[in-house]
Order: sequence, then structure tokens, then C-alpha cells
Amino acid sequence: MKFLPLFEEYPQLQGHIPWKNLGDFPTSVRRLKMLGEHVGVNEFYVKEDDRSSKIYGGNKVRKLEFLLGEALERKAGTVITVGAVGSNHVLATAIFAKQLGIKTIAVLVDQPVAAYVKRNLLLDLYFDAKLVYSPSMYTAPFTVAFKYITSSLQGWPYYMPLGGSNRLGCLGFVNAGFELKRQVEAGILPEPDYLFAAAGTLGTVAGLCLGCKLSGLRTKVVGVRVAGRKMCNARKWAGLVNSASELLCTADSKIPRVKISAGDVLLLNDYVGKGYARFTEQGVEAFSLMKRLEGITLDGTYTGKALAGALEYMDNYGLEDEVVLFWNTYNSVSLSHLAEKVHRKHLPRSFQKYFERPVQTLDPES
Repeated sequence: MKFLPLFEEYPQLQGHIPWKNLGDFPTSVRRLKMLGEHVGVNEFYVKEDDRSSKIYGGNKVRKLEFLLGEALERKAGTVITVGAVGSNHVLATAIFAKQLGIKTIAVLVDQPVAAYVKRNLLLDLYFDAKLVYSPSMYTAPFTVAFKYITSSLQGWPYYMPLGGSNRLGCLGFVNAGFELKRQVEAGILPEPDYLFAAAGTLGTVAGLCLGCKLSGLRTKVVGVRVAGRKMCNARKWAGLVNSASELLCTADSKIPRVKISAGDVLLLNDYVGKGYARFTEQGVEAFSLMKRLEGITLDGTYTGKALAGALEYMDNYGLEDEVVLFWNTYNSVSLSHLAEKVHRKHLPRSFQKYFERPVQTLDPES
């Protein structure tokens, strides 16, 4: 069996919780020596989830192991999901679903233009995702999806939420908490006092929060908000933790029940800038600093902003004597050569405008 500490800790979950092996775990941890010296934090580490799969890395793989596992269990031939036009979640879903013989329908909403947006659209096409444009994240996607499903599919597909962040998807990062505990026990890194990660749809930070509590780590998970407050807030974070805990306890009554409130989580709200996927000077500076000192590539939408928040928090609250872990949720597997194999003319007309508009001036890839 693949390395899955959650199931090894609670064997009764096997057979009750769907799961499919997709990633390469555990992901490595390494010390950020140069960056740590630069900011005055000696024990500064990175969890390299950018290498979660040789096919396509990042934080989505952990969630998809459970979500696509359930899709397979339900014998769904199609998954439908929602995301922004440049969504990494949509792309990851298309890649791994195709690997499993499952079709992907993606309902995409508008976002600011960036180099990665164009690349991801072409890659969605390469991996045979059916793309449907919608003007709204909150109402139209479901209407568009329903019309598309009822007119062109037989049977009901598996629905995957925005970012893969429901209580089942969270289990990928509950497992990651146990994975981290084993790496601490193995002496790979000291027990972190603080763990910083990007917070968008909240599945990553909620799962890590629950995973750390269940595994016995005293680590404080700090989310850096990179999306709007309606989607990303402390109340939703706590609710997702409690819901994932309920799911685990239903599957195995021996698992301790965890219940938290909004006041129990730490969400940094000052780094999203003018909105989701709008690059900030602070985020791009953090991106450049990590690249120059450690050779690690981040992105401007999620991890650059997350690192900016982490660095400022460390400075403001004097964490020089603490153990700090930055969770890199960005994919580092280059798929540009595949994007070059398809042409934008094959995209639906609604998406052509993203190739005609200029990218943002702060785009770190421009």
C-alpha cells in the first residue's frame, strides 16, 4: 500500500473512505537556509508539495486522491467542476481524471489575464476538458452545468466543488498533517511552531488544521487569504474543519472528534490586494526573493501572496527563534511543451478574449 498515514493510523477508514493513489508522497521538506538568513529566522523550512506528482504537482493532488476516488466508486464517467478561467484545480482535475478514463466538464468564470491563464486554458484543451464559460461564480455555473449535463450526457456526473474543497477533499490534507508528524518524528525537521499556507477555498488550511490536531502536532496553521471574503473567511474555515472531523468520526468512532470556532483559526486578510488573481507588489517581491535565494518558483495568485504574508507576520511578531514551515502549494512541473501542441482557435469563442488582452503589468512571468 502507498504511504497513507491517515489510513495506517486508523485502519477502519479503509473501505469506508474512498481513495485513489495519484501522487508521490511523502513530499520532501528542506530548510530555507538563504531565505532564513535573509529574514533572520534560522529554522525556516518549506514543504515541497509542488512535487506532489511527477505529472502535475501542487496541493490539488492530495484532494483529488479522495474526490476522484469517490467518482470511481460511484462509477461516474464524467466529473464536473467550477473554477476561474486559469484555475489550477480545473487543470489538475482534467489531467488526473483523463488518466483514470473520466471526462471533465469545467464551468469557468472570469479572472484577470496572466501568462498562466493562457497556458492553463490551452492545457485544459490538451487534456480534453469541455469548457463552459459563465459570468458568475455563485449562480450561473450551476445553471450552465445543469443545462449542459441534461442535454449531452447520459447519467449524472460526479460534481466536484470549487477548489476541491469539501469535507472529503479536506482529508487529503488531514493525511498531510499525519505525514508531517512522521517527518518530524524521523528528524527531517523540528516540530513547526507555525505553518503558513495560501488560503483560497480553504481545503488546504482546514485539512492541515485538523491533521495537526489529530496527529498531536502543536503547530499553529496560519492561512494567508488570497480570495474574496465571501469564499475565504474564518467561519468557513472552522466549519470545514468540523465537517471533515464529522466525516472521519462517522467512518471510525475511535477517532477523536474535533470542533472549533472561527476564533480558533488565524487568517491573515491583508495580502489579497485588489482581488483574486490580481498580482500585488508585495507578492511579486516575495516571489522574486524566493526565486533568487532558494531557486524555488512560486506564483503571483497564491503562493507569492502567501509568502508575503508569512514574511511580514514573522517580522511583526518576532518569530526569529521559532520553527517556521511554508507549505508550497504551487505546481513545479512544467507543461508548457504540451500547451504548445494545441492552438487557441480550438477553444470556445468565450475564451478567445484572454489571448487578446494584455497580461497584468506585475505578472512575474511576463
